[in-house]
Amino acid sequence: MPSNFLTQVLVLLAAIAFREVAAFPLFYRPTVASRATSVGVVGNIRIPTGYKTTLFSDGFAGTVGSLPSTDRWTIDTGTAYPGGASQWGTGEVETYTKSATNLQITSAGTLLITPVKTTVSGKTTWTSGRIESIKTWDFTCAVGKKLRIESRLKLGANAAASQLGIWAAFWSLGSAYRGNYKNWPAVGEVDILESLNGQAKAWETVHCGTASGGPCKETTGITTTTGFARNAWYTAAVVIDRSMSKSASTWQSETITWLLNEKVVFTVKASTVNNQAAWVALAQNSKYLLFNVAVGGAFPSGVAGKTTPTTATLGGTGSAMEVDYVAVFTS
Repeated sequence: MPSNFLTQVLVLLAAIAFREVAAFPLFYRPTVASRATSVGVVGNIRIPTGYKTTLFSDGFAGTVGSLPSTDRWTIDTGTAYPGGASQWGTGEVETYTKSATNLQITSAGTLLITPVKTTVSGKTTWTSGRIESIKTWDFTCAVGKKLRIESRLKLGANAAASQLGIWAAFWSLGSAYRGNYKNWPAVGEVDILESLNGQAKAWETVHCGTASGGPCKETTGITTTTGFARNAWYTAAVVIDRSMSKSASTWQSETITWLLNEKVVFTVKASTVNNQAAWVALAQNSKYLLFNVAVGGAFPSGVAGKTTPTTATLGGTGSAMEVDYVAVFTS
């Protein structure tokens, strides 16, 4: 083989390798062989440094166009939980369905949640998708441990003016909410990532205590925002850190920290909440996960300063949320 040809081949291989590294940065988890013996694992989702066990995961493999696995997820439908507050308690206007137009496994092995707008005879309705992990996979951060909730996801690229009212969320709720639906926010809610109205930012939030005021400053919660680009993959994570705790009485040393592409963007300390019952709900009690794309409601309308959605709001993939994988790890 001529030396100049060999050199060209080596240069081409190096370029391909560089391109692959750029496409899948270090914080992208699915890069190693399957660990089928690890409890709760599905797919090839690498355990991060500092963690030992996968408590729950899903890489959303399956038949193209199918729903996520019922071994992992409940698919919420309608406009409320049975006996729960109307419009899911937030004022959102969509109806959640099991239709593939709203919720499906893609050919890329991802989960796509798509809000859909339908206008007939001048009347507009919205449908979308919402899933929550089943009780079997509820998880807890044990005393002396760390727990990490993580997902890789991407949001649609429609212009902000056409996404007013579109409200994508990756979040967790205290397990005590199951079947009750009247004990929020006392059950504790940790919002790993919310993004709305097509804005180039994400919200990181905790809700706890009472419905007005209280240790989590409701109804807004303890919250911050972070820059977040549309149509780009991000790894969003929350770490509950109880590693310094020796018992329930040392809860004041605990923290909840948010990371976006492995960069720390927010930390809530137990001392900030300064209420043991509220902190137990946030950091110590059992939890489950949710993904959804809502349409309208108090939050996006309040941020927009007008009622949402508007006549200009669009559905479809440009307003969708795509999820590559989700996992929960413990140290």
